[in-house]
Amino acid sequence: MRLALVIGCLMLASGCVLHTRSPPPHPPPPPQRPVAMTYREAVNLGFNQCRSRGYECRLKDADRKGRDVWRVKFHASTRRAKGHLHLDFDAYSRSLLRVDDKVKARRHDWDDDDDDDDRRGRGRGKKKGHARRDD
Repeated sequence: MRLALVIGCLMLASGCVLHTRSPPPHPPPPPQRPVAMTYREAVNLGFNQCRSRGYECRLKDADRKGRDVWRVKFHASTRRAKGHLHLDFDAYSRSLLRVDDKVKARRHDWDDDDDDDDRRGRGRGKKKGHARRDD
């Protein structure tokens, strides 16, 4: 009887050892912050934005404002207008934050809807140009 009791205790003891819990898994590491974009990447994004607006673009300046914003400045022009385009990009998410678009028509281009500018001229003197009643 003692032998059966010893064997039973050994079997129970071995069963308890097999059912022990494993340590809880380690939490996943936090996601890494994206790398800030470089000067070249900021300029390329700026050129893409400038061209998508239909402008011919010349880079004026690109610099980083603080740690999180790239400001890219262009001389922008079309056949009939010229001016500047300033773009602000988030340095980490690469999203467009702000656009300052100051492209205006040239001075001598006062009337775009007439094709016969050569025949009628562009107005002479004060108050002889394009008026609302001419439309």
